[in-house]
Amino acid sequence: MAKANDLRDFVEALRKERELVEVNDEVDWNYEIPAYEVLSGRFGGPAFLFSKIKGIPEGPRVLAAPFVGSFYRPHKKAALALGIDPKLDRAGWVQELGKRMATMMRPVEVSSGACKEVVKMGKEVNLLEFPFTYHAIGDGGKYIFISAAVIKDPDSDWINTGNYAIEVFSRNRLVITPYAHTNFLAIYSNKYELRGNSMPVAVCIGGDPAVTMAAGMILPPGLSEYDIAGGIRGRPMELVKAETSDLLVPANAELVIEGEIRPYERLPEGPKIEVFGFSVGPRQPFFPIRVHCITHRKDPIIWDVHTAMGTSAPSLQESLAGTAFMGQVMAFGLPFKLGNSLAPTRSGATAQSAVYKKKYPEDYPGFMKDIFDKFMGLPGLGGVFAKEAFVDEDVNILDYGDFYDALFTQINPARDIHKTNKMTVMTIESSWMEEWDRVAYVGPGGILGPKQIYDATTKEEPPQGVRRLNFETIYPEKTQKWVVENWARMGFKEEPRWNKSYLDL
Repeated sequence: MAKANDLRDFVEALRKERELVEVNDEVDWNYEIPAYEVLSGRFGGPAFLFSKIKGIPEGPRVLAAPFVGSFYRPHKKAALALGIDPKLDRAGWVQELGKRMATMMRPVEVSSGACKEVVKMGKEVNLLEFPFTYHAIGDGGKYIFISAAVIKDPDSDWINTGNYAIEVFSRNRLVITPYAHTNFLAIYSNKYELRGNSMPVAVCIGGDPAVTMAAGMILPPGLSEYDIAGGIRGRPMELVKAETSDLLVPANAELVIEGEIRPYERLPEGPKIEVFGFSVGPRQPFFPIRVHCITHRKDPIIWDVHTAMGTSAPSLQESLAGTAFMGQVMAFGLPFKLGNSLAPTRSGATAQSAVYKKKYPEDYPGFMKDIFDKFMGLPGLGGVFAKEAFVDEDVNILDYGDFYDALFTQINPARDIHKTNKMTVMTIESSWMEEWDRVAYVGPGGILGPKQIYDATTKEEPPQGVRRLNFETIYPEKTQKWVVENWARMGFKEEPRWNKSYLDL
């Protein structure tokens, strides 16, 4: 299986695996391109490469639906992008990616790269020449939903990259939407803006998929996503200096948009369809990027992902969130086994995390309260959603049936639902707040509101507690192994889903 080292290699890997439909007929950037992805997402279908886009000068192409996956294998195309076996189950994928992330590699700077084949400065800059798309009825504009936005901490050598929704506001303006829990917002608000300084930004599209995947993970402060990407790929990322700043960008990126965010400058952004399965609005103030330079490869490929349920963005979130959570768990020594913070993409829940708890009842009075407090203090994931659920370590949160079984059987509403004081959560949670609360407590990317914590952990040993009635718990492991090994011989074509690999995580 070929390893994809940049977006073009990834396209070739999709082609070889028959996961790509190439379309030479003219298609429209206004709804049509994204509509193909939404339909493909219903059955874990193919990606699309469009070569002729209405109203766009000849040259740029669009890769749509690059990460669409199935319910139990949302990572199948992400695995292809990294040269990993796409037939791995979800637990096997998390294990493999976790091992790769544990061996980080610092990037190397090179003198030039393919991203410099075309350079446009100043008045030559025109974002409307590129086939960015309208994704859904009611969206406030065209959106870039997959990129790596690169910034730098002014007080250290820490380079931060993140993947945020970015609205194409005009020919030389973008509006970027980092939420309140992000390192991006912490660096900009606490350093550049408070000091009255503009912050250089480079929005990088394409290049090595490992860079974009790492950019989508919520990592602890001080840890560079470029280092994680090097570990995932197994070699250092090659970076080149931007044209208008000292930022380092992927040398093989398809498109690099360079600009600055000025202090206290805002533009209205939204509404937009969101990865959490609904449209977010109304328009709210976010951070404008004044674009000064665009560099790109000849005939660039602009990959485009949708955020509707089952499409590329949810598949990526489901593939990467658990691994990114493990990185924080290891960094801060928290007593969690694994987390899966973005299950809403298919199930409508908010945040889930597995608690490492080996016996019932609690280890000591107040044990679960301590767990809650430690989780709330976790950078990133502790401030993302307004609702958090905690389950036992033997509940497979990568299988929503297991998760909901625990949720429905282990929660006493009078005892096991806890409400916190107001704390910062993502603005997507503002839809259930009263208008006066939104006015009083909302800010760019964050809103002040209470959190709800659902304690779905087992409180007592059976028979008072619940004995899980699934394949992994009601038969000896020897019997489980025998049945799995003989499954195909019995005439079944479907793959048996054996959760033993999850229990071993």
